Amino acid sequence: MATGRSDYPNQINNVLGFPFIFRGALDVRATKITEGMKMAAAKSLAALARESVPDVVKRAYDGKDFSFGRII
Repeated sequence: MATGRSDYPNQINNVLGFPFIFRGALDVRATKITEGMKMAAAKSLAALARESVPDVVKRAYDGKDFSFGRII
């Protein structure tokens, strides 16, 4: 979920979600941000979170393996 806070596991800050909405709006020359655009961005970010973490990212974090789900 994207909120203005980051105190729960798998929660992201708005700063990660909004650039994608704005980039998409610019790409299609939209004149406003619609609820559908917000939902599409949220669903795309949710799908991205479930993808495997690339090796280059793991190396940047000293080999740590990240995965989607609860942090226990």
